[in-house]
Amino acid sequence: MTISIIIVDDHPMVREGLTNMLDNCEEITVTGSCGDSREALEKAETLNPEIILMDIKMEGINGIESARQILARKPDIKIIFLTVFEDAESIRLALQAGASGYILKHVSRQNLIDTIKRVHAGETIIDQSVFKQIVNDYTRLSKKHTEVKSFNKEEEPVELTPREQEILRHLVRGLTNKEISSATNLAVDTVKTHLRNIYRKLQVKNRTQAISMAVKLSRNSADSLFIIERPTFEDFSDDNTDT
Repeated sequence: MTISIIIVDDHPMVREGLTNMLDNCEEITVTGSCGDSREALEKAETLNPEIILMDIKMEGINGIESARQILARKPDIKIIFLTVFEDAESIRLALQAGASGYILKHVSRQNLIDTIKRVHAGETIIDQSVFKQIVNDYTRLSKKHTEVKSFNKEEEPVELTPREQEILRHLVRGLTNKEISSATNLAVDTVKTHLRNIYRKLQVKNRTQAISMAVKLSRNSADSLFIIERPTFEDFSDDNTDT
């Protein structure tokens, strides 16, 4: 079976180009395309694609809000944002909306196909050029003391060990537990233990939430302290998959 996708972009040439780019891929079928969020919601309902490739900036409702609406009705659909925006804020909002992928429009055909396949397999993928910025920020800031403000304004210090920082960076890259195990020379069960500790310290429930928190940490930088507001779980998607 092939992976069914629809393309949502307000530029007809972009839709046509992406369709042509994927046309000869036997493992992917473009079942439809449209130019705005209203049509995207309709096609998500009628075509029931497995993946939606979506731009962020569109007339009317933007792609991030459209993703929220689609996933509220069709939670099994996976959304990949294909955009020109490289800032951490856009990535954070996209992940909070429930996106499974975030890639830039200059992506090559092969990387686009690989991203679609990996997202379909359950991974969360962030474009490498954007990822480097996030990791650089996170690496620099995670060496300092980290503090988290909870909703009741009580401050609770949160510190990740060097090994946990390393694993979180691999997590942001979209690596599976087996791939992290290979990259760190740790047993898969040890990786899972570290991930549970990371989730507990960041007070998140799953991989997607941890990635979103890492992105948010990189955005809210400070010279001596890294202070963020702890989000509620409703701010994140409910993906509890741990591959």
